[in-house]
Amino acid sequence: MRGNAMLDDLHTKRLISSVSNETGLIGYRFHGPLFEAFESLDRALVRFFEKRFPLSPHSCTTLIQRDVLEAIDFFDKLPCIPMSAVPHEVASLEIPKQNEWVLSPSTCYHTFAHLSGVDERWDLRCYTARGTCHRFEPSTEAFRLASFTMREFVLIGDEDLVVHQGESAFNESVDLVGKLHSEVSVSKANDVFYGDRAEVTRRVQLARGVKREISVPWDNVSEVAIGSRNLHQDLFTTSFNIGTATEGPAMHSMCIAFGIERMLLALLSNTENHDPRRLIAALDEV
Repeated sequence: MRGNAMLDDLHTKRLISSVSNETGLIGYRFHGPLFEAFESLDRALVRFFEKRFPLSPHSCTTLIQRDVLEAIDFFDKLPCIPMSAVPHEVASLEIPKQNEWVLSPSTCYHTFAHLSGVDERWDLRCYTARGTCHRFEPSTEAFRLASFTMREFVLIGDEDLVVHQGESAFNESVDLVGKLHSEVSVSKANDVFYGDRAEVTRRVQLARGVKREISVPWDNVSEVAIGSRNLHQDLFTTSFNIGTATEGPAMHSMCIAFGIERMLLALLSNTENHDPRRLIAALDEV
């Protein structure tokens, strides 16, 4: 993405380079102090949430099994167009769909896949992971990257605790962004959906308020969403059989997620002289 004064300057200074082709912008590579700011931002988010919840961290893989996504009807609803990975040596062979490898479109799917079939119930737990997500979403929007980094916090437990403590943490994270950027807004939102049921799904999301986004201005002409709160209710816990073998109402879940590349560049645009070191200093203070 070029044509923005800050990004052009970062390119000139070799602090950032773009990964792109004729299809679109794939992602960014950060270098030197800009990469240090990237890591500092992620640490600041983890530090912020661990003051509110005991965190259970885990790692992710780049690839995920197709059946994990099928468990939540991902391919019917298509909140993005998924991308499959096939070893080049067998690319010409017919591979059964159930054996497909899919480039992971979101971090929380790894959380739920890991907990799949766990009978235990609990009041409230917060899992966190940082992963590379892959999405093909045809768009001319500024930060619609095909490959990006997501830091996600997944709350699972009693419905009231998930809703109230999760909402409180999300609202406080808005305040956190407000300490780093002069203009922050929050609004109901919906995911980018494709397919026959897309419009209906968008309307349901908006009506139920299941998704809220944190946005900041970008380039004086648009806004960029840098984080979101997504309320799953009992969809994921039921689909992955988490705590469903014991008596009582189904556990609920919520995820609070941040796109690190988007967030970093948006905050940097509001930092004096677009200096990554100044942003690192500000992050150390929050």
